[in-house]
Amino acid sequence: MAPIRLFCFPYAGAAAWIFRGLAQRLAGRFDVVAVDLPGRGRRHAEPLVDDWSVLVRLLASDVKRQIDRPYALLGYSLGAVVALEVMAELFRQHSPRSPLALIACAAPGPAAMNRSDLHLRDDRRMFEGLRHLGGIPDEMMDSPELLALMAPVVRADLRLFESYRRPDRAPFPVPIVACHGIDDASVGDRYQAWQGETSASFRTRGFVGGHMFLHGAEAELAHAVTADLEACALPETT
Repeated sequence: MAPIRLFCFPYAGAAAWIFRGLAQRLAGRFDVVAVDLPGRGRRHAEPLVDDWSVLVRLLASDVKRQIDRPYALLGYSLGAVVALEVMAELFRQHSPRSPLALIACAAPGPAAMNRSDLHLRDDRRMFEGLRHLGGIPDEMMDSPELLALMAPVVRADLRLFESYRRPDRAPFPVPIVACHGIDDASVGDRYQAWQGETSASFRTRGFVGGHMFLHGAEAELAHAVTADLEACALPETT
């Protein structure tokens, strides 16, 4: 049997490479497809997209072409919301396969998201507003050139995140696992709100670290992903 395909969606400003370590740890058990949003990574030549309807249709089309086997979705921070909306679009299109699970990492549930205005600030103030999340090195803050280079990508992603409004819809019949850093004050206990997005099973997993626990707890996350997806796949193999 072909391995479960795991589509991974990155956090704001990032590209598919952030999942390289996780993919290496899952190699042989899962087929990891790390997704690049337009304007970065393998899709760097494409224009940035900051419109939800355009982005979701584009990504859902890409995913749909690759779901010739059981699959799951994993998203990190902004990527968790992107993964949810891609799943919603697949249901809207009556895709022949539903995902085995949605793994939402480092993100509050959509019903508990706070509103912010970082994408409206100038470059420096925008990045300063993000520094408490981690992932922005001092050398970037000390380099106007680096800030200017990264600002359009980050701004487009923040505009997506900060303009998001949860649609009024029924929960999905897909298990959801909400993963969070136990020291992530930016999310707090709002990861629990992911339970409202599913009519199937729901569980949470905490990891040592803050918002960017992905980069310090890859082994633990890989172990959790393996256990959860293998458990979700059991009904299909019995």
